[in-house]
Amino acid sequence: MMGVGLAMLGMPASIEGPVILPISPGHALSVLDGIGVLPLLTGSFSLYRGLWQRRESLRAVALRVPGPAGGLVFVGGFGLGLLIASAFSAFFWWWAVGAVLFGAVLLAAVVEAGKAGNVARGTE
Repeated sequence: MMGVGLAMLGMPASIEGPVILPISPGHALSVLDGIGVLPLLTGSFSLYRGLWQRRESLRAVALRVPGPAGGLVFVGGFGLGLLIASAFSAFFWWWAVGAVLFGAVLLAAVVEAGKAGNVARGTE
């Protein structure tokens, strides 16, 4: 689902349709963006729900290695901050840096949560 939403949000401006909501120079919400947000939010919801259900195992990892875990939380927050700031400011291409940072931390959390799920099922 998230891939479909990202693909729709990544379409060229020439096929996105009229602008619904201008945000800043170089950023606006178009008709296609509005439609693409729906599968993106649906996929994000299921991803975050899965992480929430495995929060105790993620907490155990954070308690076991607090330094790296704290660093990952900082990097993820910094990446998300860059994503948000780039939409409302002149940091036009910084969204890509923020997306990579936030995505890498999210991927690390998903991998750890997946390991915890395998241990709980006895399939590791």
